[in-house]
Amino acid sequence: MIKNFVKYLAGNFGKFLRNIFHVKLSRDIYKSLGFYGVFSVSLNKTKITFHNFRDEISNDIFYSGIFGNYEGFSLKIWSQLCLEAKKSYVLDIGGYSGVYSLVAASANNKINIQTYEPHPNTFSWLKKNINSNKFKNININNFALSHKDGDLVFYNSKGENPSGFSAINHSFIEKDAGTMICKAKNVNNLFQKNLTDMKISLIKIDIERAELSLLRLIIKRIVLDKTIILCEILDKDLYPKFDELFTPYGYESILIDDKNYQAKRVKNLKGESKIGRNVLFLPSEFNFNLQT
Repeated sequence: MIKNFVKYLAGNFGKFLRNIFHVKLSRDIYKSLGFYGVFSVSLNKTKITFHNFRDEISNDIFYSGIFGNYEGFSLKIWSQLCLEAKKSYVLDIGGYSGVYSLVAASANNKINIQTYEPHPNTFSWLKKNINSNKFKNININNFALSHKDGDLVFYNSKGENPSGFSAINHSFIEKDAGTMICKAKNVNNLFQKNLTDMKISLIKIDIERAELSLLRLIIKRIVLDKTIILCEILDKDLYPKFDELFTPYGYESILIDDKNYQAKRVKNLKGESKIGRNVLFLPSEFNFNLQT
């Protein structure tokens, strides 16, 4: 009880300093000042409302801004890509609490955003964030995308809203973290049934080391639509496999360094040093200015 009360006081004191006096605190300090409540940020002439669930992502955005310490440069690039997109589908695969979906909606009301989040508790966070805003072009889906319909085993099911929740039983799965069964749908059947009237212009995918296997399933649609992919790649040793997937179709790669707010354009990932979590895959004919 006392510990929770101290957390409550500290969190609200930090919120007071930020809101009233606009005090800028370092991440080392504000990471202990989480709070439960609602806050807003302005972007693209709109206001985005977030629920802070006393989680790291919300805290980063509240204290450092929408283009701050939580994947700030990736989000800025994503916002610019969405702003320039024509009427089309934009997919947020692994939506978590909905940050990328909300940034996309704030940038462009002509795009149809499809957000996929299989974890039931995390989906409730996503739903609260989406429902607290007035955007009409975000559609949230509480299932995973896979090679078939049915139940799918997820690993790293530790805590109420696990950030490392993965359909891949990889070597970094925490010991005794537990598993959970979530609903999944055949991704290609879903696309053919529901996403045929427009091209898929953009995909952001962050599904904890399951990205490569899913992208392989939909590579034909990606190539057909010349889809731009913003992909989390946690392991450098997978770079050559992503090269094998995208290079034959004329895609180039952009390594994003969120910590230093920089990006590096390369023809191939193989041999490159890992400078961040996210990589942008662009069709070679797509002209994009990285100085967003």
